[in-house]
Amino acid sequence: MLDIDATVIITFALVWILVIVLSKVFFKPLRKVMDEREHRLKGDLNKAQSALDESARRLRDVENGLRAARLEAEDIRNRIELEALREKSRLAAETGAAAKAQIEQARAAFEAEVDRLKSELRAEAEPLAAKIEEKLVGRS
Repeated sequence: MLDIDATVIITFALVWILVIVLSKVFFKPLRKVMDEREHRLKGDLNKAQSALDESARRLRDVENGLRAARLEAEDIRNRIELEALREKSRLAAETGAAAKAQIEQARAAFEAEVDRLKSELRAEAEPLAAKIEEKLVGRS
């Protein structure tokens, strides 16, 4: 059987004294350091999450800004293309009108030259016709 004597009681008392001393000297400061570390980690984690949220918000803002800039650029490009098409049409119309005017002017100059040449030919043809007629009449 077990004999309980004074050494067991002294050992038990020493263990309790050791537990109390270690608790005050080692475990409480260790627990305090671990709690502070955990508290700092939670704070750092919250700060990191806040920074991540802020980064995501800024990224959305940048993406929205880029989207708006792309839409504005597309709108500007469309307006420029429309303006270029209008200018092209205007230039084509002006060029066509100028070409038409030159053609009419050339046609008028050509008709005037034809009329002048006809009148010259008539003027030259009458004396020639008279000479031919004289020669033909003179032979007969």
